[in-house]
Amino acid sequence: MLKRSIVDKLKKKNFTNLVVYGFGQGFNLLTPLLAVPYIVSKCGIENFGKTGVGMALSFFLVVIVDFGADIIGVKEVSVNRDDSKILANIFITTYAAKLLLTVGLLLILSLLFIYVPYFNREKSMFFLCLPILIGQFINPIWFLQGIEDFKWITVLNISTKMLYLVGIFIFIKKPADYIFVNLCWGMGMILPFSFGVLRCMKTFDLSFRSLIFSNVVKLLKEDYKFCVSQLFLSMKNYSPMLLIGFFGGFAVAGQYKIIEQIIMPIRTYLQMIFRFFYPKLCYEIFQSKSQGIAYWKKINTINLVIIFGLLTTIFIFSKQILGFFKVEQGNVDSMAVVLKYALLIPLFITGSFTFEQLLFSIGKRSIYIKVTIVTVILNFTIMFFLFQSYGLYGLITSLLITEAIVILCYGIILKTFFKPTPSENERDNS
Repeated sequence: MLKRSIVDKLKKKNFTNLVVYGFGQGFNLLTPLLAVPYIVSKCGIENFGKTGVGMALSFFLVVIVDFGADIIGVKEVSVNRDDSKILANIFITTYAAKLLLTVGLLLILSLLFIYVPYFNREKSMFFLCLPILIGQFINPIWFLQGIEDFKWITVLNISTKMLYLVGIFIFIKKPADYIFVNLCWGMGMILPFSFGVLRCMKTFDLSFRSLIFSNVVKLLKEDYKFCVSQLFLSMKNYSPMLLIGFFGGFAVAGQYKIIEQIIMPIRTYLQMIFRFFYPKLCYEIFQSKSQGIAYWKKINTINLVIIFGLLTTIFIFSKQILGFFKVEQGNVDSMAVVLKYALLIPLFITGSFTFEQLLFSIGKRSIYIKVTIVTVILNFTIMFFLFQSYGLYGLITSLLITEAIVILCYGIILKTFFKPTPSENERDNS
């Protein structure tokens, strides 16, 4: 009876956490639906494309600021959550490393924006993107995720998006105001995340006075390979927008950005599922491989059904959705065809995310790094040539080819993991 009571309480807690976390992520999905049509109507699709390029550059570089905290940091916090001394060391060492990286990055970007002609032409807009990197440096969600404090993750997520929306509706009134779009995003991050960090420090009695600089150096040395792999992965996610902006112009970038905003909520949903279930999956596999695999199959089967339903809905109502995003009537039919083709991207990403989640949980980080670097270089090469010849269709095709290769590689790597060990066979036969 006592065991059943404990299990029931844990299940109830997990369900409550999922609902709370899902509510916050749901607000993340709602934000573009409120902001993008308004921005396009006030600034035009070309200026919207400019903001998309600026945001893509910022999100691409966010990986350097994070330095693996969103994966490695989460796992370390999750495993050591009951040891306050280790927890404090993880917190202050990670933030010290992130500070060094952020300051260095801001200096380099400032020089690029001033002296490189492509950036200098939109210097004001690019400089106003920098608060996004500062906000990501402050971001404490990786720590809260490790201790599974989903209530405060939700509070912070909603607060950042609310401030962003308020900023958009107050400051974006005419085409020239597009330069403030990414500033609103960055400032929306800085204020709530600063409060979140202070709350973490107070709750867990954390102090930077106990910082040991050699630990920072050790962290940078140990995790830089993983950071490089994540940088390549970030390149895969955001290089399409940067490449289109450079070779196709901001108007085409604006069209792609709208399509991306329509399918991006599915990527956001996948990231939510990955991050929510990742600590639990690590724990289950640590306890029992067969138990962990069963848990992994369960959550991802349900996930696949949900994704397929979402994609089917977007496919059926593609023209209406494009109209909602203020696409000009003359462009709706042609963009609807591109959108329907682009819906294959989140379907393929679902497969790669599913295997990637399992790969991380069993500690195959080095293999993940190698696969990521090779496939991203391949993707960028294919993308460059196909975009020149086939435009957006070629770009989407390159993304699909890369995801298919990633899924195949992960499947081959994980094939042996799915085979039962002798000890598990003995338990099954007993």
